[in-house]
Amino acid sequence: MEYLIMNFTFMPFMFVTMLTLFCSTSFATTLDDLRPHEPSSDKTWAEQWFYNVAVPELGYFKISLQTYIAPNFTTPAPKAYVHLAFTPLNGKTVKYDIFRDELILKGFDDVEQFHYEIPGIVLANQDSLQVSYNDFNFTMRWDGEHAHYWRGSNPGQTPFGIIPEIPGVGGKWFLYTVGTPIQYTFSDGSHSLFGSGYAQVDKGWYDKESSAGMIYSMGLSDDLYYMFTGAKVGDSNFELWAGRYISDKYDLIFYPAIGNLSVKREYDSCAGYFKLEMNKLRYKMIMEVNSPFENFYSLQFPSVIIFGGEQKYMKSMAANVQFSLYEFGQLEESIVMDQALLEFSGPFYCDDLPNENRQK
Repeated sequence: MEYLIMNFTFMPFMFVTMLTLFCSTSFATTLDDLRPHEPSSDKTWAEQWFYNVAVPELGYFKISLQTYIAPNFTTPAPKAYVHLAFTPLNGKTVKYDIFRDELILKGFDDVEQFHYEIPGIVLANQDSLQVSYNDFNFTMRWDGEHAHYWRGSNPGQTPFGIIPEIPGVGGKWFLYTVGTPIQYTFSDGSHSLFGSGYAQVDKGWYDKESSAGMIYSMGLSDDLYYMFTGAKVGDSNFELWAGRYISDKYDLIFYPAIGNLSVKREYDSCAGYFKLEMNKLRYKMIMEVNSPFENFYSLQFPSVIIFGGEQKYMKSMAANVQFSLYEFGQLEESIVMDQALLEFSGPFYCDDLPNENRQK
């Protein structure tokens, strides 16, 4: 188990906060960046749309749509990679990794025209998603208002503010929605299901590895939308943490934290354990996440396969989460989530986990 307390001085915290809030929006991500982007390199490139879907009492779906350019390509035309996973509330994860040469992308200049398609397998636009592959047949469409990460004029800015814009830090990433009600259908050859749920969508694009490692957890339920993450900045040992907490009673943004009020985190990825404490002026949030180790699976794409790095990812959609929220030192809200997502990568990865990256 590793334990870290980050408690820096007031000035660095204020510096990051001012950069986050007041730096020119010309460098910032926006909601319009849901659209595809032209590759910034003809050697290595990855663009990713992550759909994390929760259906209370049923389970979690992860649909990751990606385009990529790898060093061994004879021509630098992006190809398609799709990762599909379903973890029922009480059951084993079913997953597929799909690589295809044929890819239709539209809307480079207009998010309203966003279109990602692998003919016969995937079709996605700004409002809906359809997947049909083997025994994984899934559709979703928005059925309510988006809860964006930021309030104000740019709700699509990255949770880390302007820090990712610093030269050498890395790629672009933001949350399109922290949580949105959806209508879904799912069939696996044996069961046909439909109903309501929730989706969180995040988006990233880059031509080199954007972080030396990260810890990420998100969850959606009738009671709470949340996302908390910490990452090493560039190739340094410096960590930056941020997160979002939206319940019926509280709507909190935890700004990029490198100081002022402390950040504490503990983790043991080989035991599937993570604990985080973050603070605001009036609030203290403690999150404790546990997942059986056997529910994690490993991914090497895109870090190892495209960028030739060693940063493997381990993911579980079977984590149990306990939240305790304090206001002025008094416990005001406790929420338990029976199922959520937990990820570790880079130096946070557990090498006891078997490697797997199946191509189909």
